[in-house]
Amino acid sequence: MKRLDKKWMIFADRLSKGKDTCDDDRLLSGLNEEDKMLLDVLESIRLDCDDEQANRIKSEVEESMYHKIFESKPVKTKGKYTFLLAIAACLAIMISMYSVYLHRKDAQEEDNSFIVFSSSNGISSVILPDSSVVTLNAASRLSYAKGYNRTTRKVYLEGEACFNVRPDKKKAFIVSLNNIDIRVMGTVFNVCAYPEDEEVITSLVSGSVQVEDKKSEMICRLSPEQAAIYEKKTSQIQIEACDTKYAIGWMSGEMLFKRKSFPEFCKILSRKFNCSIDIKNEAIKKKVFTGKFVNNESLSEIFGIIQINVPFNYTIKDDCVTIY
Repeated sequence: MKRLDKKWMIFADRLSKGKDTCDDDRLLSGLNEEDKMLLDVLESIRLDCDDEQANRIKSEVEESMYHKIFESKPVKTKGKYTFLLAIAACLAIMISMYSVYLHRKDAQEEDNSFIVFSSSNGISSVILPDSSVVTLNAASRLSYAKGYNRTTRKVYLEGEACFNVRPDKKKAFIVSLNNIDIRVMGTVFNVCAYPEDEEVITSLVSGSVQVEDKKSEMICRLSPEQAAIYEKKTSQIQIEACDTKYAIGWMSGEMLFKRKSFPEFCKILSRKFNCSIDIKNEAIKKKVFTGKFVNNESLSEIFGIIQINVPFNYTIKDDCVTIY
């Protein structure tokens, strides 16, 4: 009976605390083959899992089965020992696995929810969870999933933004647009992708980026001071040399533009000053402009400068501008 008490003491210790707490070779040597088989069954209860909730539920099941098994006098029937312990093992494993499933399901739902930033009234900056910095131009919107940087670094852009991406060789940084993806590892680049524009322009300041057409799977790689121009109507991508100060001058409040038609120029003005501009003068729509406004000029001051070379009239009422 003394040996039997020691055996059950070992079993109880193994079931309630775990294998590593029961390393007394002197006691273990007193077990016969049948006892060792029971210990092997006990080991099947152990489930490798880092989830706190699963471990808590598993411990509760183990404790409950421990009391049911050891509060009564041990029965010598080998099959009954094995049967009871197998039930405990199955219950612990099934409940633990279900707990892990619920935990992962909740985590997945959280990862699929989005954090959204908008910049409707001016320029704003966003620091992403990986310390990458995004500067949003006026009337722009940036979003990313709450699971950002766990397995991927993907953001969604509507409008214009300059990205200063923290390098990470294991996780590419992806800017996802309606028709194209822009993939990088770590670099500085500007993306202009307003929904009303006919083009999406990606301008590279430093590093390297890859522009991928989602439909045709065409891939274009840029070097610094190059721009990829995606035509929405034709789904074609052209690569051109670019002056990066024109691409990112807006970040310091400057307006730098080359060969912009008057309607295109007015789109820039409407975003900067958060107003609508209605062009009723058909002749001025055909004009093309190149210029710089770097002194924080007001809308009236800008129109006054343009009127020196191109005569037109305008009225401003609330946030509505009419050009005639």
